[in-house]
Amino acid sequence: MNYLEIREIFHLEYLRALSRILKAENYALKGGVNMRFFYHSIRYSEDMDLDASGISVEKLKDISMTLLTKESLIENLIPFGVSEIVLPDMQKAKQTETTQRFKVHLMTTDGSDLFTKIEFSRRGFEGQVIVQTVPNTILRYYKLPPFVVPHYDIFAAVRQKISALASRTITQARDVFDLYLLSSQYTPDKEKHAEIEKDLLAQALSNTYDIGFNRFRDTVLDYLSAEDQQAYKSSERWDEVILKVVDFMEEFK
Repeated sequence: MNYLEIREIFHLEYLRALSRILKAENYALKGGVNMRFFYHSIRYSEDMDLDASGISVEKLKDISMTLLTKESLIENLIPFGVSEIVLPDMQKAKQTETTQRFKVHLMTTDGSDLFTKIEFSRRGFEGQVIVQTVPNTILRYYKLPPFVVPHYDIFAAVRQKISALASRTITQARDVFDLYLLSSQYTPDKEKHAEIEKDLLAQALSNTYDIGFNRFRDTVLDYLSAEDQQAYKSSERWDEVILKVVDFMEEFK
């Protein structure tokens, strides 16, 4: 099992444990992990992002730390090569009314130290949240039983990615690649498109052209499987990704 998969199994087991403690109405999975689990993304994620609402900072902190210290969590990870979970330093961890961050190190049996971060944004939900079982395409690979996760629907995922592409201080190649992966699964809806500000869309389109192949190669390619790396390792393929994303976002005008 490679390091991308070890992080992924940790994310899955964390979400499974969280679903047993926290009400579905209080959180929603978003970002790359949402895309990976529910929208067939081929990109693995180092970190996991969620939104939280209707729960106090202190209660969410207590729930997350209780979950991370459960013996059952590490027991479930041992078969996948994790020997220890190094807990967050809560003296330094960001725990505010807008963001709660839990930085974790997964120590492996081969001596590796795999960093991953779980972050809850507390600015309210950003779109339609649906509650679904993690698909068998993900669970069967790790031989895991089913469980449900509240997560954002595909329009919310698309809108969040357009917003990220337009608004980040430093534009990220992963936002373009994620929109590329979402484009073939999304059915255009003119009424929903009106919810996306035209200035935001224009900025996202402009920023897309600024992201060259080298940035994609250096920041995204390593988070694909070996087979998918072969498929996307050329600048010509990246140019195709850019054109597909531009065409996709043009549909929102």
